[in-house]
Amino acid sequence: MHRTCLALLGAAAAALAACGGGDETKDKPLTKEQFVTRADGVCREVKQEQRAYSDRLGALPGGTDLERVAPILEGVVAQTRKGRERLGALREQAPSADRAAFDAYLTAADRLLAASTRLAAAAKSGDRAAARRVADAEDALSTEQQRRADELGVEDCGDVF
Repeated sequence: MHRTCLALLGAAAAALAACGGGDETKDKPLTKEQFVTRADGVCREVKQEQRAYSDRLGALPGGTDLERVAPILEGVVAQTRKGRERLGALREQAPSADRAAFDAYLTAADRLLAASTRLAAAAKSGDRAAARRVADAEDALSTEQQRRADELGVEDCGDVF
């Protein structure tokens, strides 16, 4: 009986191992080319998702109250945050030689996303001075993100967050 149970357990373990249980490449590092392709793909998707918000902002008349802009900014920040999470999920797949550069890129993206969150909050409260300060700071943060994207070798991620 003991041998039969061991044989059944062994067969079950072998069957489970053969089934896999998911994408075996999910946690394996990608080649540089594969990683860049995936990261750029995520960034293109995020840009596409942001386009509806950009269109809504562009359709507003000049001199629109910040309070009318706030919900659009909040929406784009929420959508962009989801995109940042998708991009960050690629970290374990980044080639080991590129992980530090990817981490630096994500840090720059997080700073820019935090500034965008502050901008939405300033717009919601109608604080033009705070909105102007954040918008001015975003220029430098955008430049930093673009520089980090260039260092990483991604083409579509320099202006996404």
